[in-house]
Amino acid sequence: MFNKSLFYFVLCGFLLLPFVSSIAQEKDNPQQVEISAQVSRVALNEAELVITAKIQPGLHIYAQSQPKPFLATKITLKPDNQIRSAGPFVPSKEPVLMKHEKLGVELHEHEGTVSWRSRIQLKGSDAATSISGTLFSQACEKDRCFAPTTTPFQVQLAGTSHPLTTQQKTAAMDLSLKQTIGDKNSDEIISTDDQENSSFSLNELNITKQQKPQSAWSVLPLAFIAGFLLNFMPCVLPVVGLKLLSFVQQANSDRKRILLMNLSYTVGLLSVMMVLATLAVFAGLGWGEQFSSTAFTVSLSAIVFAFGLSFLGVWEIPLPGFVGSVGGKTPQEGYGGAFSKGVLSTLLATPCSGPFLGAALAWAVTQPGYLTFSVFAAVGLGMASPYLIIGLFPSMIRFLPKPGNWMIAFKQIMGFIMLATVVYLMSFMSIAAVVPTVLLLLGVGIGLWYAGRVPAHETIRKQLRAWSVAAGMVVVIGLLSFTWLQGVMQQRFERAAQRFISSHVEISQSALVESQTVGAIQWESYSPERLESLLKAGKPVFIDFTADWCLTCKANEAAAIETREVATALRESNVIALRADKTEPSPAVDRLLRQLGNSAASIPFYAVFPAGKPNEPILLDGVYATPAPFVKAIDQSKAIAKNKKPTTIVTNRIETGRHVTGS
Repeated sequence: MFNKSLFYFVLCGFLLLPFVSSIAQEKDNPQQVEISAQVSRVALNEAELVITAKIQPGLHIYAQSQPKPFLATKITLKPDNQIRSAGPFVPSKEPVLMKHEKLGVELHEHEGTVSWRSRIQLKGSDAATSISGTLFSQACEKDRCFAPTTTPFQVQLAGTSHPLTTQQKTAAMDLSLKQTIGDKNSDEIISTDDQENSSFSLNELNITKQQKPQSAWSVLPLAFIAGFLLNFMPCVLPVVGLKLLSFVQQANSDRKRILLMNLSYTVGLLSVMMVLATLAVFAGLGWGEQFSSTAFTVSLSAIVFAFGLSFLGVWEIPLPGFVGSVGGKTPQEGYGGAFSKGVLSTLLATPCSGPFLGAALAWAVTQPGYLTFSVFAAVGLGMASPYLIIGLFPSMIRFLPKPGNWMIAFKQIMGFIMLATVVYLMSFMSIAAVVPTVLLLLGVGIGLWYAGRVPAHETIRKQLRAWSVAAGMVVVIGLLSFTWLQGVMQQRFERAAQRFISSHVEISQSALVESQTVGAIQWESYSPERLESLLKAGKPVFIDFTADWCLTCKANEAAAIETREVATALRESNVIALRADKTEPSPAVDRLLRQLGNSAASIPFYAVFPAGKPNEPILLDGVYATPAPFVKAIDQSKAIAKNKKPTTIVTNRIETGRHVTGS
């Protein structure tokens, strides 16, 4: 797996290279950051630890919330058998937020004196306790940074067998209050508007949901329609083409066989739906989230690649009639082939999220298990409904061309579409896994070519031998790909990142201004700390919940979000744009989605937090064709901030998805 920590360490080391000589010249200077520690007992089995950093004038250190690649301050306690647990270290003042002038990276800086407080739970009250640990920090000034330092600290807490006095309890309460509101002597200036939001917490969101169907009888039809519309999503296109080919084959079959073929397809489709429902009930895995796993994406890429090679004639899938026949020379579609097509179509559909699907699944995951399975089954039946209808009324396929040589070309075109699907799947893999995946696909191709050289009329023994050799080839090449080769690609990627930063670090300010004037949105990465900090400071915020594997998200971004209209609205309303990325598993993003009422943590999903009422965000989801809904939501948040009556946004599920706002 790609080691992100190593990448960020190397990246930060590269950023510091220009300053090595200047650091060497500063080794005789006084210590840039002085660390001290104090501990006091606030309850019988509880103490408060305070770590204080005094930073030299003109210097700063990065806060605990500092995004990578810059080095965040870290406080680590040494394990001790007298300490039961320790809470988070809370800073006495919020960091100063700014952007790096050249890199455009967000900076969270502390200057002057800053303290961090943490409550320590003790196992005993009588014995003296020694608390020790380290504080990791990096001191910087405007044009250079000093070498990172790890400073140890150790404090002694005397034992006591006497209960706390009233005065001690009062002092403990004062300490707790200071920990909550921060150091009043800090240099940070807070405006009146900021004070109104100073107590804001993401745990206090007031989500007033629009009226939704409350009974299964109203949700199940919605899920059925959502499944039907999935057939029109681009993810399912390759398998839809294969089904079209099979319909041609079925034209000369009896009604009973046609019905059984399409029932087999439906069973394959529903089997995957039941697996997804099981993951949702027992593992909390939402629709499409399996693509955040590199192992799953690589495996599906190999499967789709193998099917593509079969359609191109490299080998024949050992399922009767999976691809089809020409002129009756090979058997028509078999039950196993129909079942496999149903499985494949469902797997390929999961990166897409069509209209109504998010609402149905969000309701489903909050219900008992049997209702969750019922909703997923309704989605599957909706997706299979066109084929079931054709199975019941086979005369509907008479309009299709008669079997002939055109089917060979059509099958090969579907093979190329399968290979294009592999390219799409690889587009949201981690970069270091792409080349190893290509080598794995080469191994799959070689193995299938070798196995395909054994004709179907050969003995079972010869066929098993060929398939065993082919499987061995794939395993060996796969191990080589994701051990040695992935390590090599990881190192090359890190060096390429260093070269990229070296060549782009001198971006001029005029280029940055130009990027803003052409309508580009200045995105920041989402983190709970960053969002709460912005909302406490009275800043309006727009969040785009997305992932590279979510094709609907990318379609929305291209058609409705990354537009001049939305960029202008964000800039004129001073809205900060955050991107919450679920390409890789992100519990923090899923937690916020559920706090916003999205129980399934499904995407695409969008939220606008007004400056005046950050606990009553405006929520949208669904498929969007124009930027108008987003512009209206941003304008509404601006009206809320000015204490004006907001304009109602007329919602359309297909065009604008969902709009939810507080009262």
